[in-house]
Amino acid sequence: MLVSVSESFHLEHLSRFDWQKSIRPGEECPKKCHPERCPDVRQLQGCPARLVRDQCGCCWECGNDEGQLCDPEPRSGSTFYGRCAEGLRCRAPRRNPTGEPRAICVCSKQEALCASDGKTYKNICQFQAAQHKQGKGQMLTMVHHGPCKSKPVITYAPRDIVTTKGSDVIFSCEVSSYPLASIQWSKEGDVISFPADDSSTAVQARGGPRQFELTGWLQIQGVGPNDAGVYTCTARNAFGEVSASARLQVTHGGMSENTLIHRHRHGH
Repeated sequence: MLVSVSESFHLEHLSRFDWQKSIRPGEECPKKCHPERCPDVRQLQGCPARLVRDQCGCCWECGNDEGQLCDPEPRSGSTFYGRCAEGLRCRAPRRNPTGEPRAICVCSKQEALCASDGKTYKNICQFQAAQHKQGKGQMLTMVHHGPCKSKPVITYAPRDIVTTKGSDVIFSCEVSSYPLASIQWSKEGDVISFPADDSSTAVQARGGPRQFELTGWLQIQGVGPNDAGVYTCTARNAFGEVSASARLQVTHGGMSENTLIHRHRHGH
């Protein structure tokens, strides 16, 4: 996921403008390059991203990482935020409400990959950032292009619902997996077929909201006493399955159907 940059100006962006940058904000390039005046490269070993040449093409400096502010036209004669590290490009989004565009560094290649730690990285830039954080003796390698293959993970589980008789309800379930999973709904162990046998019940699914995700819905129109119970979302693929449940309670006049049945049986 791209690191979000808030509208406020953070000190973390200013921290790159001291020894890590050979050219101060607003300065222009000197007429001649003097390598001996450049920052010691050994001091730049703590850079979270790769090194890049400054806008003058003279000294090495820390490149800006994914999600950081950058100068969309670094060759315009002056710099403020700095250049993006190798593998990233400076992209200016649509103008914000203040009318001032703020460009950020984005990864040039947006292809997911699977690493030796069993995690899926959204792009090569995030993978390289994770490599940089590895301690001594640790090695993170790429296993293959594309996400890691694993059983589904429910990223948004269905929620319990308490509603009145005659209302319409919708249960939703979001699943992340590769290969993409299928979603099945059931009530108290009984599978709800698609299309459903009951015309008041509908089951739907579509890809998203993010890549390698699937969202499923179970809609019940005009709920009644017989609709109350536990509904389960089950996701399956070739590597396994996972499920999550939610309870539907149907009330009548402020009391649930279970309460009414209990009172009727005991003569209240």
